[in-house]
Amino acid sequence: MKNSNSASKFILLVFAAINLVPAAALHAGSGYDYSRSQLMGNSGLTIFREADYGNENGLSIYLDGVPITTLSRGEGYRAIVRPGRHVLTISNTPSPYGKTKFTNKTIHLAAGQNYAFTAIWEVETITLQDGGYQYHGFYR
Repeated sequence: MKNSNSASKFILLVFAAINLVPAAALHAGSGYDYSRSQLMGNSGLTIFREADYGNENGLSIYLDGVPITTLSRGEGYRAIVRPGRHVLTISNTPSPYGKTKFTNKTIHLAAGQNYAFTAIWEVETITLQDGGYQYHGFYR
């Protein structure tokens, strides 16, 4: 009696797992891009913080000199921005060497386009690379 009960539970578990896997794969695509209808003539901006950026360091983001946010470990920033020329500035918070250094990047955003950048901390400087994390399976 126990064998048929555990066998039916196992079959039910396998059936549930088979039905859940396609749903997870369906939503694993590029989740950080805005659709054209969401942008409505504006531009999408996404900023990632590199995974090994540092545990005690925050990434401060400024757009055209206006402080936007500070990202901690495992966070990213997403916004809809007016198209045109902008100055994207990032800095390390708190500065581990006693002097805050800013990295500036002039970006030209086109209407209806999504842009992604990744902040990378390299000892005393922060670089801002074009492109976000590449899609590898279920993770982004």
